Parts: sequence; structure tokens; C-alpha cells
Amino acid sequence: MKFKLLLQLSLLLISSGFYANAQSPSLLKVLDIIKHREKYEEYVLVSAHRGYWSTYPENSEEAYRMAIELGADIIEMDVRVTADDVMVVFHDACLDRITTGYGRLREANWSYVNSLNLRNEDGSVSQYPMLSLTDALDYLKDKAVIALDIKEGGKLFNETMKRVLTLLKEKNMLYQSIVKGKLTLQNLQALLKEVNVTLDDFIYTPIAFSTTPNLDSYIMDFVGQKNIYAMELVYKQSKDPILRYVPIVDAAKIWVGQYSFWPELGDGVIAEKIPLTDTDPIVRPYDFQDKDPNNFLDDGRGNWEWLLGNGATYVITDRSELLIEFLEKLGFRHK
Repeated sequence: MKFKLLLQLSLLLISSGFYANAQSPSLLKVLDIIKHREKYEEYVLVSAHRGYWSTYPENSEEAYRMAIELGADIIEMDVRVTADDVMVVFHDACLDRITTGYGRLREANWSYVNSLNLRNEDGSVSQYPMLSLTDALDYLKDKAVIALDIKEGGKLFNETMKRVLTLLKEKNMLYQSIVKGKLTLQNLQALLKEVNVTLDDFIYTPIAFSTTPNLDSYIMDFVGQKNIYAMELVYKQSKDPILRYVPIVDAAKIWVGQYSFWPELGDGVIAEKIPLTDTDPIVRPYDFQDKDPNNFLDDGRGNWEWLLGNGATYVITDRSELLIEFLEKLGFRHK
């Protein structure tokens, strides 16, 4: 009788998804690393930018799966909104570069977007569709730390962030989530209050540029705030004024985040036009050197030694497996 009751209980737990949704040990370990910088001085966090898209299309389930298998600490994804307000994981403002469709994503309905296929790095058509944010979250639930980069701007950013946090809360995924943004601490706290979420519930990562308004107070407010574990300080050259804040942030045992380019072609990075005059992608010939402060194409972020030498302890990369190998050789992956 006792055995029968235990068997029935086990079947009930399995059918309810209890075991399927058990938190992975690696996920819990990464959360411990993120929240205890002081214990991991000889460690550099690796975030897989749009998953691992050397083999599979960026922001696809397979790209996320591969990034986890390769040992990336964090899976980074981009969030945008369709014309009919469906949240999707997609980097570009336009469909042309990475899907079989054309035009601006914000002007397309989900029914059209959902009919498209993602393209691989070489431009070939894959079998994979663009994911809704709901589908992406369902796939990654309890598997890995995720970082959500909301690409919408202005008021739409605020509304999208509230929707993202609400969705994460509904799915019990706040605990494994990083959300990035450029809100001041005061504006962030007001937004969180609207959705009944606190900084204890998820990981918020402020993004700062040398051009951020009131830069000093913006950064220092977060440095003095409990439960800020990482900040993205965006520097592109060694004379960038924001570099003077790197020692301050590091001394506060906050991870210093930075994105590292990976050129898809020998000629440079495939990108959208600035300003976005049309939807055709271009090849932007970045020179990954730190030479001319007046030339925005002179961008040192493609050089990992340069990034680490200027204080980065958390690197968002397009080639996570190579970066992990590089860091292991330097002794910066000791858990």
C-alpha cells in the first residue's frame, strides 16, 4: 500500500513537470558566481551573444542549446515587438539580414514573421523559425541564466520591460534572469513598483556610455545600491572617459560587462545602416584597433586582451567556445 502511494505520488510529480523543471546545478552555480564576485576573483563571465550562432541561426533554440553545451555562463537574447505587439527574440530592427523576409520588424505582424525562416551565418536558409519570447523562455526555463536585451527605445522600452518582467514572473523565471537597461535608478524603481517586482527578484544590469546624461550620479547611484551585481560600461578606446569608473565598479565587487565584436566577414561586420535609411544590411569595416578617437570604426572591443586589460570581467561574445578556451589558458575560469 505504501509503495503504491509512493508510485502514485511520483507519477503525479512527473506529470506536473516537477522533475522536468528542476533547476540545473550549473545554473545555480552561475547564479552563485554572479552574486558573489568577491569569491571569484580569478573568473571572467562569458555570455553567449544571441546564443552560439557559428553553427545555428542566432537567437534560435539550437543556438541556445549549443551555447549551454559549450559552457557559456549566460545566454543573451534580444527582445523586440511586432506590429501587433507580440514580443519576439530578434536583434535587428529589420528582417532582411537574418530571415527570409523583408522590411522592418516593428511594421510586420506576428502571422507574417512566424511564417519566415531564420538564415544561418553564411546566408543559407535554415529550418528554424523566429521565436516568440514566450517560446524562448519555455525552452530555457531552469536551464541557464538568461540576459534579456530589450532593443526598443523610449516609452516602448518601458512598456516592453514591464511586459518582460510580468512574463518572467508568471513563468517563475525571474530568479534566473538578467534584464539590461539604461534607466536611472529612480526611474527603474518606479517601473518595478508598477509590476510589483524588486531588485531582490531578478538581476538588473545598468548600461552606461561616456555620453550617458549625468554619468557620475547615474553610475554611483547603482554602485551604492544593494543587489546590483553587474554593470555594462561601454568603452571602445583607451581614452574613453568611462574607463575611470571601471576601478570604482570593480572595487564594489560588481562585474564589469563589455561586448566583444566578431566580424562575420574578412571585410568587417554585417550590420544595419546608421541612420536606418533602408532595410538593406551593409558590411561595416570595423578596424579593431585603438587608434583614432575621432573614428568610431576604430573599436578595440574585438581584441580580448585589450578588453581584459581595460578591466572587463564579464564578456558578451559571439564566439563563446573560443573565448572560454582563451580564458582557460589565462587561468580566468576557476570556479
